[in-house]
Amino acid sequence: MASLLPNLAPDVIFSIFAFCDISSVISASETCQYLHNLAFDKSVWLGLLDNLRRRSILDRTVNLETLSVAEMIGIVRRLITGPQTWSPAELDRDPVAEVSKMITLHVRSAHTLEFWNVAHDRLVWRHTPAGERTVLVNFGAEETADTESAIVIMVFLRGDLPGGPMHFLEMVNVDLRTGTHNCLLVARAPYSELLDQPAICGALASVRLKSGYMIINWKANSYFMIRGHDSHSRFALIPGHIVALMSSVNEELQIHLISNDTIGPFFSPTIGLDDATEFSAASVEEMPKLHIFRAIGTKLSFWGSVQIHASPVRDTDYRVWIRGANEGLLSYQLSIPIDREPQCRLRKALRPGSQLASYSGHALHYEAFRGGWTVMSPGPSSANPRLQLFDDVEFVDLATYSGALTCLAADSPTVIQYYK
Repeated sequence: MASLLPNLAPDVIFSIFAFCDISSVISASETCQYLHNLAFDKSVWLGLLDNLRRRSILDRTVNLETLSVAEMIGIVRRLITGPQTWSPAELDRDPVAEVSKMITLHVRSAHTLEFWNVAHDRLVWRHTPAGERTVLVNFGAEETADTESAIVIMVFLRGDLPGGPMHFLEMVNVDLRTGTHNCLLVARAPYSELLDQPAICGALASVRLKSGYMIINWKANSYFMIRGHDSHSRFALIPGHIVALMSSVNEELQIHLISNDTIGPFFSPTIGLDDATEFSAASVEEMPKLHIFRAIGTKLSFWGSVQIHASPVRDTDYRVWIRGANEGLLSYQLSIPIDREPQCRLRKALRPGSQLASYSGHALHYEAFRGGWTVMSPGPSSANPRLQLFDDVEFVDLATYSGALTCLAADSPTVIQYYK
């Protein structure tokens, strides 16, 4: 294919590049000078970075039109490696992560779900509870790939009704430009003491319950409950697939890859708020597997959390981060190429006590002897950079790709810090 490209006109090649990921464009640029010049045209990189935004990898706080190609490449490099000041020099014994930009949001309520325009400190949309006896439990959101400037939000609520408490979910589409919304789905959810890890990936959404996971197809108004053979099983959504983490009989970690094309028979219509509450459930053992990866020599008797991050440069690659009870963080590289068998390999293991990591492998770590939060580098480092946060921080969140920190403290505005 690459050998045919030099014979094509520039506008045809630009059209082809529009359907490529960054890795494919770079590979084409290495074949000849003609393709090299076209691959590094600004219009190509504007398209590549806009695609990263649609995939929720790159945020929208920077005007890409004002950047050079070299600056856009620098942004992609930082998505992969993390901020430069997070990897200090070997001789720096007390490094400090240097802030490049700080954004302050004046959120007025800590008990209402709101969506804000971060760059302009502007409220875009506020969720209105269905009734006075309804309480927000959790939520998840994803930018839609087929509609520009729109997001789909999954809201989990608890209703305290005369017949007892009830959990239900709403799927809402919000236009980020106008603040208007429309309700896509309202359905009952199993009552559970745990409603955790809500996620949306295309037409599917998921949430972790005490008894397993609920998978929802919000476009088809259908769902199923899925569970593993023990309470330690974890599930995650990636484009076109469900990833299940299971333990084998000898407690070795297994990663099950399930294609969305095979799960149709397990769905049932969603249950209305006034309908009977018998939820259909399926065991992961019943589902066809595209592949099962066995992590030989890696034993995890328990893992607390799992995150799967898409590669910014290859559409078919993912990093899987798993936090064990005592083993710290494990990272796997998962590849699902179109024309070859899926592959999964162990990348690295970080020390115990780490929180879940960013794509670059940096992890938040609290060091009591230094009196605050630090960033732990994925590579060998003499010291972890200190984070200069305001006092009495109640909540700290690490952005997956940019490394931005969102900090919340009592009686203080919400602060987002980007680092050099």
